[in-house]
Amino acid sequence: MFTLHNFRRAVMALLLAACTGLAAAGTLTVELDTTGYGSSGWIDISLNNMPTGAVTSYADLNHFVNFGSSDGAELSNVTGSLAGGYRIENVYGGYNDLFHAVDFGNGKISFSVSFSGDADPTGLYGSMLAVALYGPDKTTLLGDSSSIDGSLLHINWTPSLTAGGQGSVSAEVLASGVTVTAVPEAQTWAMLLGGLALLGLVRSRRRAA
Repeated sequence: MFTLHNFRRAVMALLLAACTGLAAAGTLTVELDTTGYGSSGWIDISLNNMPTGAVTSYADLNHFVNFGSSDGAELSNVTGSLAGGYRIENVYGGYNDLFHAVDFGNGKISFSVSFSGDADPTGLYGSMLAVALYGPDKTTLLGDSSSIDGSLLHINWTPSLTAGGQGSVSAEVLASGVTVTAVPEAQTWAMLLGGLALLGLVRSRRRAA
């Protein structure tokens, strides 16, 4: 039986499915709470093969909030800039890392990340993005990480099985004060607006009846 309640549930289920797919393969926003960390320090973002393999992948970093000067930044297999965005390549056997100054004084730092790269028909290989924070001395790890490497967050990237396909991501939060959220893409917003418009239309027709 068709009811407004059932229709609303169907629309919300559709939107949830769309957002779930986005979270699996779209752009993610990473936010780190830096309250109590002092005024400044360093962020370490690395991309490594997991497990070791020769499938090339890239992590594109953008929308930096409270990142400091690029002077003194250490880039290994990283291209780009703070203004235009950085790209880390997981070069096989290499040290693939962005070590950059950040400002802790505003209480948070954040950035967005998306992944791309070669397909992996075997389904055996992927990459892991690890994020850690250091004090101004560049050696003191910050945060209550539960990981042996001191990382606050791991994001695992699994390439598509076929060329041109879409891979998937999964996040493992390893400390408090860390959030990872999916960034809705244009089609998701269009679906949301369309669903809300349909709900409004059904409601107005029911009132007019």
